[in-house]
Amino acid sequence: MVIERFTQRANQTFGPNHHFKSVVRPRYVKRFDNPHYARLKRGHYINSLGQPLVPRKKQQGKPWYGLSEHVTWEGARVNHYLVRSVEEFVLGKSKRGSATTANYYKQRDYFMRHDRNDTACHLAAELAPKVKEHMKWLQQLADKKQAMSGSKTNEQANKASSTESSSGSELTRWFKRRLKELSSTATSGQPPIERWALDYPSEQRGARFLPSGRVVQGWLLLTEELADMQSQVRIVAEWHSAFELCHPLDVDRPDVIKSIFSVPAETHPQRTCGFRFTVPPKLGNFRLWLALDDARWLLHEVTVDTQDVEIAEQLKVLQGKQGWLFLDNDTNGSVDQFMGRMRLTKAGIKGWDNYLHQLENAAGNVPWALLVAPSKESVMGASYHPREEGVSGPMHQLLNLSASAGVVYPVKELKALGDGAFIPTDTHWTHHGALAATIALAVKLGVGKKACMALFKKDRYKNKSMGGDLGNKLTPKQTSSVDVLVSFGHTRYKTYDNGLPNFGRLLVIEYPEALMSGTCLIFGSSSSYSMFNYLCRVFQRIVFVHSAGNVDPELVKAVAPAYLATQTNARFLVQIPTVTHSLDEVIHQKCAQLDEKAFEDVHEKRIIAPDDYLQTLGLLRWEQVASSLLV
Repeated sequence: MVIERFTQRANQTFGPNHHFKSVVRPRYVKRFDNPHYARLKRGHYINSLGQPLVPRKKQQGKPWYGLSEHVTWEGARVNHYLVRSVEEFVLGKSKRGSATTANYYKQRDYFMRHDRNDTACHLAAELAPKVKEHMKWLQQLADKKQAMSGSKTNEQANKASSTESSSGSELTRWFKRRLKELSSTATSGQPPIERWALDYPSEQRGARFLPSGRVVQGWLLLTEELADMQSQVRIVAEWHSAFELCHPLDVDRPDVIKSIFSVPAETHPQRTCGFRFTVPPKLGNFRLWLALDDARWLLHEVTVDTQDVEIAEQLKVLQGKQGWLFLDNDTNGSVDQFMGRMRLTKAGIKGWDNYLHQLENAAGNVPWALLVAPSKESVMGASYHPREEGVSGPMHQLLNLSASAGVVYPVKELKALGDGAFIPTDTHWTHHGALAATIALAVKLGVGKKACMALFKKDRYKNKSMGGDLGNKLTPKQTSSVDVLVSFGHTRYKTYDNGLPNFGRLLVIEYPEALMSGTCLIFGSSSSYSMFNYLCRVFQRIVFVHSAGNVDPELVKAVAPAYLATQTNARFLVQIPTVTHSLDEVIHQKCAQLDEKAFEDVHEKRIIAPDDYLQTLGLLRWEQVASSLLV
């Protein structure tokens, strides 16, 4: 489908986006001046927000009918796939000519001007499953109409006009009945089901476990009137306010058809009525919902005894093709996210929207950005992942927010690196991947791309064998060959490091020869560390807090950075960060959890800086907290 194939668009400010389409009442139209603008007998134009539409002005000050002064995408938006691919443009649009200007044929220059791929946009692609379901439904309507028309006799064929009207009316009545049936079940609170059952977990059958977790298995039959909507059914498992699992009916259950209906199952429309998926093994309570279109009905509140959890440790590695390893059985549901079966709830979407607005407010007049490190699955999955990628998920939902203008998601840049983007035996990107992400982030913060790329032109790499956080989990351990940067190292430019592992870590890097003066404050995660070799050459001073995007507003105020960046990983999107983070509290918690070995490791990593230097940077308070707890 077009909406799936084309997921890059121009920026909202791109000139042709000022064009609009008119939705008018025909009886109010005097004439069309052009394909975009209708001259009205009465009434006036409004935009998709219900506000008066202001026409754009030509250079001489006259209204430019068909173009609006402001580009409004809220409320409603038309996606215009203007040129599509080169082949489609050459064979289609360029030959048809212009609907506005006679004898004007669009040529190469037109394609080059309009073939814009400035930013990713999955808004339409995310709706593809629903579009396909409704296309299937409409095809069923068309087939029903054809079946009605096919029974005509020759005599009736001579009265085609009246017969078509009759069959059309009958089809319309049938269609209205369907909508009424679905609507009545939604408003009555009664689920539109004939029968359903939960096989596992249940008191009768107990529990079952797979390496991926506790099995949730059962079946559901819709009422006869809605049987052909089975493909639109989703079984939703909910245990967290921010995200949920959505699974289709995709398990063949001929046993159910034979038992319930006492008919052969081979051709029954609801034969594929089963569902089977897993939830975290130690999850004690969750809800199961039936979702059909936008309506939902609670099926069951599941409560299990978590003492029945099997002791066997879960293998958190999924072996892909050609030796590539991927994360599995993690608390963030990486596989479910990749397959489009884990999604943010309305509360989760609102949480991200609030975070982005609060982040913008925290930055004030300072350039800011949120860098989301793409998952290994989203970049390498098409080539090496054993599962099939879904069309939607938390990342797509985040990018569809109007507040996502400050989000950097360099999936396109990483895919351009091919196999060099990620470490085959690790969840993290390579140094080449880190470089691509650094440039994308720097550009978003206002740094010139050419100047930025020139900094790293002479970098040298050496191919080395390494394990990784995935390869080291296997027995025997698995390694892979990766290009590693050898001509520059950031560690010699570290001026301070509190030494804490992961969350709570605070460090400073100063590189006098950097491209941009001033401080870049980063609230990041593990993916940020491999970027330090590049970031410190772009920004003279890096102040880094390991917080996975959570922002401490007091630290922002104390440091007063010239640039503010947050960084998290795509698989962490189900954990919504905040702008009310307290580094002080995290340092206290982390120090209280350190055992003797971890305590020694912290002291080995610590780099102590003079108090007056830290006071100048605005960091003395947090070092005093750490030093008082690490004695």
